[in-house]
Amino acid sequence: MTDIDRQALDALMRLLQDEIVAIRRGDLGQVDAFAARKAELSATLEAAGPSIAEALAADPPDMALRGRIANLQELIETDRMLLERMTQATAAMLSEIIRIRDRHGLGGIYGEKGKARAAEPVPLERLDRSV
Repeated sequence: MTDIDRQALDALMRLLQDEIVAIRRGDLGQVDAFAARKAELSATLEAAGPSIAEALAADPPDMALRGRIANLQELIETDRMLLERMTQATAAMLSEIIRIRDRHGLGGIYGEKGKARAAEPVPLERLDRSV
């Protein structure tokens, strides 16, 4: 494993730690800024896969590297879980916004062809009582 590969491993671990902190703070702009660098470092490590495997299989194995790889795996799993939760929360908010917009929108005033409907009172079941 080359020094460049070790530097990429350390840089990716620091970046993931920073991203986890940013997600927990709710700083989505920072999370977005990390994406390109994270992809670049991940590609570097993927290309270094054979040399990393060789270092781990050596006799004696590189135990420090093994520990760093385990730490990286934990960081990746934590980051993945937080990003997944953030995605689910965003989808839930979008769904709620669409529901509210549809409920309070002009859907009940105009028909399918854009013409005004007859002046009928709004049925009680269409009134939003949740607000």
